[in-house]
Amino acid sequence: MPARNITNRYVYSSGRVASAKSECTQSFESLLEQDFLLLLEYDQAVLRYASQPLTIRWKDKNDRSRRYTPDVLVEYCPTAKNRFPHLKNTLFEVKPELMLCRNFATLKPKFKAATHWCRQNGCRFRIITEKYIQTPYLKNIKFLLQYRKERFQYASDSENGQFQSTLRVAMFELIRTTPNFLLDKVCSSKEERARYIPYIWQLINYNLIGADLHKPLTMESPIWTLEVGENLMSLRHKIMPESDIWTLIEQTNERDVTYE
Repeated sequence: MPARNITNRYVYSSGRVASAKSECTQSFESLLEQDFLLLLEYDQAVLRYASQPLTIRWKDKNDRSRRYTPDVLVEYCPTAKNRFPHLKNTLFEVKPELMLCRNFATLKPKFKAATHWCRQNGCRFRIITEKYIQTPYLKNIKFLLQYRKERFQYASDSENGQFQSTLRVAMFELIRTTPNFLLDKVCSSKEERARYIPYIWQLINYNLIGADLHKPLTMESPIWTLEVGENLMSLRHKIMPESDIWTLIEQTNERDVTYE
């Protein structure tokens, strides 16, 4: 349960989002918060997160009781913490820069109380604005999430496997290329290109093909295989079942987890 309910004064931009990293849907109070939750959902370093997670109580200089509920609590996975020793579970406050500047005098005691609470509990407090949320990376994520498993549910396992394996073998041979050049290698017609394109974005989404998501993603963007060291040549004559590709995705994600 959230520590604070979102009231109808936020109705113009409030809502809930489904999450594969949480047991229940997560609430947001603004479109900026919604975008931030999307970043967390996509970030492999994030184990789980919760919106409106707790309420911090303290007394001000006049001995009056005060309280503050941060926006999001993020718990990072052990692999990310081992790789980046400075990384700690984090309480986030999501605010537009203009609102932060205008109301900083009022917000400062709340942030100070949150920082103190985090130091006592072995985590950290961070303020995040649209400068770090609404970036080309976010735009790319919104694009790639259109190519999740659900989009391909009406194709047969053998058809999905054939498209995936063909692209993965070609990527293994090329090592580094662009979507356009990759399609030139595996396709002989415009119709084939149209059918293969979604699977390129799917494999990027699955972290089997790499791309710099901090730059706008186009058909001329550099892409590279993330399966270095694995012999994919046998896939020329093998169709990978759905269960096998999900196992490979889990193994790849565990090996290549990153934190930005």
